[in-house]
Formats: sequence, C-alpha cells, structure tokens
Amino acid sequence: MFLEVTLRRNPRLIDAALRLHAEGRLPPNTYVLDMDAIRKNARTLADSARREGIQLYFMSKQLNRNPQVIAAVAEAGIPRGVAVDVDDARAFREAGVALGHVGHLVQIPRAYLPQVLSWQPEVMTVFSLGQARAVSEAALKLGVRQGLLLRVAAGCFHPGQEGGIGLEELPAVARAICALPGVWVAGVTAFPCLAAENGKPAPTPNLAAVTQAARLLREELGLEVAQVNAPSLTCAATLPILRQAGATHGEPGHAITGTTPLHAVSDQPELPAMLYLTEVSHTYGGRAYTYGGGSYPRGHMRNALVGTALRRAPLRRPAAENIDYYLALDDSRAREGEPVIAAFRTQGFTARANLALVEGVQDGAPRLAGLYDRANRPLDLSI
Repeated sequence: MFLEVTLRRNPRLIDAALRLHAEGRLPPNTYVLDMDAIRKNARTLADSARREGIQLYFMSKQLNRNPQVIAAVAEAGIPRGVAVDVDDARAFREAGVALGHVGHLVQIPRAYLPQVLSWQPEVMTVFSLGQARAVSEAALKLGVRQGLLLRVAAGCFHPGQEGGIGLEELPAVARAICALPGVWVAGVTAFPCLAAENGKPAPTPNLAAVTQAARLLREELGLEVAQVNAPSLTCAATLPILRQAGATHGEPGHAITGTTPLHAVSDQPELPAMLYLTEVSHTYGGRAYTYGGGSYPRGHMRNALVGTALRRAPLRRPAAENIDYYLALDDSRAREGEPVIAAFRTQGFTARANLALVEGVQDGAPRLAGLYDRANRPLDLSI
C-alpha cells in the first residue's frame, strides 16, 4: 500500500533497512522506523495545528506503544497523548508523557479507574451515565474532579467499536452527569469523524453529530463545551476541515508515520517513516516463504521488494483465520536469507513484530537507536 510512495519519497529508509540487515543488526519480522522523519512529521503536525487553532493528542498504538517513540514525538512538538485503552494510558505514563485523553475507543475498566485517575488525564471519554457515575465515585475517593468527554453515537462505527449516547438522549444524560460531584462535562467526541473516499478526506455522519452535540449542550444546558474532539484521519491536510466544522481537537496516529490512506495515493506534508523488513526463510512449491508475524488483516499488503536488487514480487498473507507464521512471496528466484521490504498500513500493537528505531537515515548514515521485541523489551542480538 505504501511501497511505491516510500520508494519515491523516502528511499533512504529502504537503504538503511537493507544495510542494517546485511550487518546482522536487524532481524526479520521487524518494523523499521525513520526517527528523523517521525520527528519532522510531528513538527509538521504541531505547526499546522497551531495555524488552525486545533489542539492535538497523539496516538501510540500504531507504533506498538513504544516508550522511546512516544518520548520523541512529545519532544518534537505534540506533548500530550491519547490513550485508546488502559494499556495505552500505561505506556504514556511509563514514557513520562502527559495524558491528554483516555478511553478514546475503549472505556477505562472500573478496576483501573483509581489508578488512571491518579495519573491526571485532561479528559476521559464515557459512553453512558453508568460509566460517568463510576468515574465520579472513583474521583471522589481520590479527592479529584475529572473532566469527561461524552461519546456521541450517530450509528457510524467500525465493527467492534459500537457504543455511545444518541443525540436524542444527550441533553438528559448530560444533565444527570452534571449533577455528579466528581466529574464535569468537558466536551464531546465521536469516532470516526473523517474517512478517506476516492483518495480524499470526507466527513462521516459522526462529524456533524459531534458538532450538533456541542451546540445542544451549549444552547440547552448552557455548558461551555471546551472540547469538540473529532478524531480519525487527523493529518496536516485535514486540520482545516476540523477547524471549519467547529472541532477543537484532533488525534493523529498514522500521520506520525505518514501512513494514512491519503498518504498512499497523494503526496502529503508528512513523510513515509515506517516499513516492514523480513527475510526469506525457505522455498516450497515454486514459492518463497518469508518470516511473518507483522502483517495486519486490514493492511492491504500487496507487493514487496526482494533482495538488494529490489526485485518486485507479490507478497501474500494467509487468510485471516490462519496465523501468519510465514508470508508467501511469488518470486521463484528468491533465495534463503534474502531481505524482503514491504510497506503497508499496520497497527503495531496487534502484531507479533519487533520494532527498530533508526537515526541518521536522512543523512545517509543510519544507526540503530533502539531495537525492541513485541513487548517493548530491548532486544540484544549479541552473543
């Protein structure tokens, strides 16, 4: 999905991955990150958001919640993170980066509420009055008052992400929440608010719903509604759309690595900063099989570059019901041990891949700044 644009816009990242692999410093099944480009992308996003008057919280799940990358993005200009679940929240905490928004997609389970509230997130999303009550009770015990985002449900969800408060019931639910002593209504949110259609950003019904929700709460309840959070497809190109719609906050994730759907079909301000390196394990039945573990069912993986000559060949993951121990490569010339480069949309936290952080890529002097296994434990290949 991103192979051609990476070849054209960031070929030095491919060169760096091949060089480090040849030196025995990068194992197969590794996501390779260009830290120079990631910092540049974060600065680009921060500058664009400043011009549009939009606040940003950045995601880390696409990058497997790696603490070194989290710290780098924060230092580059986006100082607060969005935790889509409790594991994300813990990752930001351990990296020493401020929590902006928690519970973006997955409400914080009640057993974790006291701990997460003690980390002082700016806002926490709730899907219901019941969850707001639970947050209020936990907050009172800690002697704090937590700002809440009310998740608006407009019927537009990705499968497995359903839930929220319908517009028709929102005023009544908000009034009840306002009466709770340990919380206050800071704003509203929904997901996804933008989508890519024919290579261009387009509002989903959620964007209209979240802005209508903010208007209802302001006009009917007199609430300030300081935050109108409109996540999904947040990148430099879509920030003007958010501003024009009345949103106050966005949440870049794939934009950090230049891998939103828009980046696959057009040159965007953010540079491609991530690829997948693996290696031919063996051949069988006229096909080559590479080490797997890093593919993603929705990643639109299609082609790969094989060997140092960068031969192009189709790369296929097994069906979703099968474990991707190996990926099949349609290349009868492939030899055992040859490197294989791919670039596709991924969610690093769902995979079983290593993560390599490479500095100096853009200077043509790549050096390995960090190598981690799937659990973000430092990986040492020395004897």
